[in-house]
Amino acid sequence: MTCPKRPFIKIRLGFSNAYLVEGEEGTILVDAGSLQQEAAFVRHLERYRISANDIALIVVTHAHFDHVGSLKAIQKLCQCPVAIHEEEARLVKEGAVVFPPGTNLFGKAASYLGKRLMKSFFRFPAMEPDIIIAKDFSLEPFGILGNIISTQGHTEGSLSVLLASGEAFVGDLAANYLPFGLGPIFPPFAENVSDLLTSWRRVLALGARIICPSHGKPFKAELLKKRLGEE
Repeated sequence: MTCPKRPFIKIRLGFSNAYLVEGEEGTILVDAGSLQQEAAFVRHLERYRISANDIALIVVTHAHFDHVGSLKAIQKLCQCPVAIHEEEARLVKEGAVVFPPGTNLFGKAASYLGKRLMKSFFRFPAMEPDIIIAKDFSLEPFGILGNIISTQGHTEGSLSVLLASGEAFVGDLAANYLPFGLGPIFPPFAENVSDLLTSWRRVLALGARIICPSHGKPFKAELLKKRLGEE
């Protein structure tokens, strides 16, 4: 399927997607990619004729290295606040690299290797987030009709951004990177599978129409419902 360019723009920042979300009165960024992606970020902004000063808020879905690697550098460019769940804030403050357990053979192998290589390769600069989130958080003050919602499971403090129009930016709550239309798939990593499935149901119950993951292409929420029916 082809998703519209607006109200969001999917941009590639290293190992994962980030999303520029545009409202009538503001623009926010969901996640900040891997380390040293600030130059790529600027190129994306130039391509879509967006100024770094237009970014009113950066939302971190969770504090894994491929989502916060360039957070400090991008925040410096945008000069805007950073919002993160209270359970993830400590990791960003300390620049702490963690790997969740794998949910399949690939994920288990990657987690095993990652834990042994994390100090050498999977690093990111520590920084102090501005907005610590403990419950659902309205984005209207930042010009966006939608909310930041808790969607734990991949990590204890995972967040998603759900727009009033039905687009859900879910971080690693789901994935869709398999070829030949074989996705969406259950994510290869999760701290708590039961919580993750509960979060799937919550996102759907709140009206999600399009699921926008950090790995792979956006997909229709109906496909997530189908996957849940197979559990």
